[in-house]
Amino acid sequence: MYECHQVQKHIVQQLEYLNTIPSNNPTSEIHRQSTLQLELEVQQWHQSFCNLFKAHRDYIESLTGWLRLSLYQFSRNPLSRTAEESKMYTLCEQWHLAVEHIPDKVASEGIKSLLTVIHAIVVQQMEEHKQKKKSDYAFKEFEKKVVQLRSLECKYGPYSMSEQSGSMRRMKDPVMEKRAKVEAFRAKAEEEKTKHEKAVSVTRAMTLNNLQMGCPQVFQGIVGFSSVCTEAFESVYNKAKVAEQERDVKRILP
Repeated sequence: MYECHQVQKHIVQQLEYLNTIPSNNPTSEIHRQSTLQLELEVQQWHQSFCNLFKAHRDYIESLTGWLRLSLYQFSRNPLSRTAEESKMYTLCEQWHLAVEHIPDKVASEGIKSLLTVIHAIVVQQMEEHKQKKKSDYAFKEFEKKVVQLRSLECKYGPYSMSEQSGSMRRMKDPVMEKRAKVEAFRAKAEEEKTKHEKAVSVTRAMTLNNLQMGCPQVFQGIVGFSSVCTEAFESVYNKAKVAEQERDVKRILP
């Protein structure tokens, strides 16, 4: 486990050397779905990690408690324990103590922090998608108004009626009014387009920055956790091994 997490840590550290490539390409539907899937996987990772370590802690706590009751409280003669029983109980006590001192909260909070930054990316991608829909709608409305303007120009001519003489000047000019509306819709469409382009840039920058910061931190915490686990379990094993060797020596001595 420790060696695998070291490799993972080394891989994610390479994110530091990635740079944002200038691009106006919006987030695709495939990217959005992939980010949602990543969020789901990290959620399950966090839940599985917490459940696994809790099950481990509960198991050794229950086992140690059961042995304590069996060998001390419910035994007719607690002092007449066999060497194997003593060895087994000592091993469980040391195992229990080691598990209690493992910093699992640090690792679980690290995974949770990664989940937080991924969720922020999901939210930003949703905002970008909403802004794209607004931009597309604004341009569709603008195109409709342009078609209506062309229709009026075909009917009344492309020139303003105010340029004509006589009583026609006192009448409202439908072509000029429509042109003014078209310009307003053009400005609105350009404004929404600019907002969308800005949202695309924010999404790309947030994605890279969040992953560059979140991934190395979480795997650094996981590596630290697995390192402590390795040392703790090796210590328990070595103590049990030394105790077994001492008993073997006593058996062969006269």
